[in-house]
Amino acid sequence: MKKLFTIALIEVLLLGLLFPSFTKTAKAATPMQAKLNVLPQEVLFGDPVNIVVTGLTAGQIATLIVSGKDQFGNTWSSEASFQADKNGTIDPSRDAPIEGSYRGVDPAGLFWSMVCRPASNMVSPFATPPAFTIALFIDGEEKDQQVVTRIVNHNLDRLEVSDEIVGVFLMPHEISKPTPALIVLGGSEGGVKEAWAAIIASKTRLPTLALGYFGAEGLPPTLENIPLETIEKALNWLARQPNVVSDSFGIIGASRGGELAILAASLFPQIKAVVGYTPSGVIWQGIGSSESPAWTYQGKPFPYLKFMEDEDSLRRFKEAQDNGTPYLGSSSFLYSLKMQSDSLEAATIQVEKSKAAFLLIGNPGDGVWPSDILSKVTIDRLQANNHSRYYELLSYDNGGHMLITYPYYPTTMRQFYLPTISVWEGLGGTAEDAARAARDSWEKVIDFLHRELLTDSD
Repeated sequence: MKKLFTIALIEVLLLGLLFPSFTKTAKAATPMQAKLNVLPQEVLFGDPVNIVVTGLTAGQIATLIVSGKDQFGNTWSSEASFQADKNGTIDPSRDAPIEGSYRGVDPAGLFWSMVCRPASNMVSPFATPPAFTIALFIDGEEKDQQVVTRIVNHNLDRLEVSDEIVGVFLMPHEISKPTPALIVLGGSEGGVKEAWAAIIASKTRLPTLALGYFGAEGLPPTLENIPLETIEKALNWLARQPNVVSDSFGIIGASRGGELAILAASLFPQIKAVVGYTPSGVIWQGIGSSESPAWTYQGKPFPYLKFMEDEDSLRRFKEAQDNGTPYLGSSSFLYSLKMQSDSLEAATIQVEKSKAAFLLIGNPGDGVWPSDILSKVTIDRLQANNHSRYYELLSYDNGGHMLITYPYYPTTMRQFYLPTISVWEGLGGTAEDAARAARDSWEKVIDFLHRELLTDSD
């Protein structure tokens, strides 16, 4: 009996040596821990954020929630649920959500689909959340989270200017030789667009001036009788700055600022590149309490078209003012073009006089004005006059009136408040298509500025 027990013990030990996994089954079955991987964790506005979830079981469902507070204290958030692949991973750049705030494969979907939960009276599509929290939930329980810091100003020196011009000048730290500079112009909301200019300067690494032309201290209160000398003075001021070349500038404008950028390029030959976001190649009247020119030069107004509205447009405008609902003005501009066809040629910017290259973004379905038609006026005129520099029109169906020009940013707020006429302007388009327009055009704009300014200056 003792001999049989000894033989059995030896057999058990041999089995353990030959097949060690049999003795470790319980340990191998321990599930992996779900983990959220987010890179980079400090990123410039407009640059990609990569999100990957690992450690899930095959087919497991997990939810990602992105949230952040803007400068007014409002919370912006989005969420989407995904099913893990056979390796237990989720990657929004590869995987479509099974449900959530956006559909389809979109690496920027969790960012552009963020919606605002107001906590203050100030709500704006120009929200600048300094940080986003990305959280991972499984069965309603938070498993992991990471914070991404969004950078507006990356290694830029800042100089506020308020004497001969009003604005903020931004200079990348590394510039040590004369370099072409940019001017950034906002639209009919007025003010100085420092945050937008800082993002552009951080991305292009070019000296950049956020220039005010109305709606800021020391400037006209409304967009009326704005002298083009404002741009001329800005060009001269920039030319005197250390490490800025004196005869090669780019100008970037949105909406009425895009109209101003095109007009300025027709006057000042040192402007070598123009980017217009939903601009107009036709000059329109000013925006104020009564009919007046928008732009003047050397004391003389430029010919312009008047804002004209039919009865239906007037009714919709009054309802929007009374109810605080969005007003879509594009049809009024189409009506104005039709009713003033005899004045169109005189009010069209003589862009053939420009020495600049042009990249314009004009979208069908723009809710503010028909920017596709108004941009094409400039492109057609350049083509008819065999313009020697590069020109192109980008158009995005349902891209709407572009206030947000860079990707990985909320585009769900499809209206903005215009204090000069006390109405919410509807942007038109959709959040998804506005995000697509920003994502596709952003790199094209940066490449255009580098190619047309840096190559030109070599």
